[in-house]
Amino acid sequence: MGKRLAIPVAGFALYWLTDILSFHATTAFASLGGMSAELENAYFVTLVASRIAAYAVALLARRHSHEDGLPPVPAAAAATVTALLGIALVAGAVLQVNAELADTGAANGSGTASAGLWAAFTLGTALFGAAQGIMGLAWASRLPLFSYRGSYLYLIATHVAATALVAVTLLLPTSWLLPLTAASLATANACFARLPRAERLEHTVREQAGDIAPLLWRGVLAVGMFAFVSGLVSSIARQGSTGADPVGFQFFTQGVSSVVLVVMAVPALVLHQPLKLETSYRVALPLSALGFLVLPGLIETVPPDLSGTLATTGYMITGIVLYCMVGEAAKIARVPALPLLAGVSCLTLACLLAGEGAGLALARHLAETGTSAALMGLGSLYLAALAASWLAGRSDARKSMLPPPPKALRGSFRTETEDAPARNGGGSTPNPHGADELTPADGETSPLALDELAARYRLSEQESTVLALFVEGRTIPRIAQELYLSQSAVKYHAQKLYRRFEVHSRSELCEVVARLRHERPERPDAESELAQAYDLTAREREVLARLARGLSITEMASDLNISENTVKTHVKRIYGKLGVHSKQEVIDLAQSSGPTA
Repeated sequence: MGKRLAIPVAGFALYWLTDILSFHATTAFASLGGMSAELENAYFVTLVASRIAAYAVALLARRHSHEDGLPPVPAAAAATVTALLGIALVAGAVLQVNAELADTGAANGSGTASAGLWAAFTLGTALFGAAQGIMGLAWASRLPLFSYRGSYLYLIATHVAATALVAVTLLLPTSWLLPLTAASLATANACFARLPRAERLEHTVREQAGDIAPLLWRGVLAVGMFAFVSGLVSSIARQGSTGADPVGFQFFTQGVSSVVLVVMAVPALVLHQPLKLETSYRVALPLSALGFLVLPGLIETVPPDLSGTLATTGYMITGIVLYCMVGEAAKIARVPALPLLAGVSCLTLACLLAGEGAGLALARHLAETGTSAALMGLGSLYLAALAASWLAGRSDARKSMLPPPPKALRGSFRTETEDAPARNGGGSTPNPHGADELTPADGETSPLALDELAARYRLSEQESTVLALFVEGRTIPRIAQELYLSQSAVKYHAQKLYRRFEVHSRSELCEVVARLRHERPERPDAESELAQAYDLTAREREVLARLARGLSITEMASDLNISENTVKTHVKRIYGKLGVHSKQEVIDLAQSSGPTA
């Protein structure tokens, strides 16, 4: 196991080393005379924009794909050539720009680079940013191979290794920084080329997007907020930079990162409890808040660059947690992680870019407004973080307070918990025959067993078990504990159940299940056979039954108490699933001996 992990850890650490020296800072180019504030702004904005473009292309190209990751050798080779070409263009442009600025500055104290050099600089930055962005996705797409805790420790371990490598690199002569950055990039990509190709998965991101989105939107909101703050504060800090030694300041930055990484690793190693989204706020929020307090001009004794470091560290903390969440969601849903990571990264980097733009616009006014602006920003940050924290915990808290459904809902699934009442605290477990033991009144049919309902709706074994525990009154944390699943896995199965039965909460699900079980038909009719054969949802079944009777759109809308547009949408979906084009074809199909598929 150790040998199998050696190449991924070494390669990903070298990737982070390249990013630390050239994406989060311009330390790699320190030997070229550095970059002016104008050049730095263009560099960082172009890097972020090019990564967003690369992620968008990856998402669009892979949203329908069952293949995970990228072909290792072609991807690594193409990324290496593109990135090295980009570095060469940037380095050449920086040297020429500094030479031109030195010449013009000697005469009048200022200077402007030529349009040709700006074009070469921008093109090189875009090539480098896009190539590194794609390789970042390729490395991160391996996270579903681990558990949540495993991916969490993997990300922290590679960050720690990269931090140590940066410390060693900074001890070397400055003239070595750019060649070492290029070498680490090429070596990281060579490590990726040695990895086995990822497997083909059952589902695509497009198919499962509706079930995955509820698991991730809170994480994207949180990281997006910290990304915006990081971009805002870093951009303002660059405008007030005093021209401190980039190598010396990089040492300080890595020291802050090391402390934070240790703080993050301790609960995962000692308590086996890695940080979750809500708890990551407690570490990230104070760091981002401190970034506001040391903005340029507010505290004269503090270097302005420190504010950007603190804000970026808060962004890093929540970003690690979000990547773990994405990896777990992809693993649960059996979808490729790469397009999922691309979509999430697009959104968070867009927030970072928006922060950069806002920082550039506000930097010139900060000195005039002074402390009041920083305090307003700090207050707004705390309010936004509190709101995000409330949203992150709101759904689970509300569900955990729901009362258990009535006993009449209990069904006939047999779960892992039936044979282990002592392990589960002696509590009740789903009764394999509980509902069927209810004595029906004379002339009434017995309620439909839950396993029959599951077969009708083509639920998987895991979905069937979660449904049984839901109607027993279990909460998501309790279900996760009893089935030895993560809470994210239970939430994913819950979302699939909600979509299958077209409901939005557990209480609605229980109500629909109770109604469907007591609407048991005496014999399967043609509509039921069609619905089961073509995998129709609960609402589509209701619309199909009325279509087969010849009802109009208006009559169906009135009968089902929904809008005519909603009915039209369901009718269109039914036509697509059944492969028909008119109501008469539906009627003919229902009157025939049944579907042949």
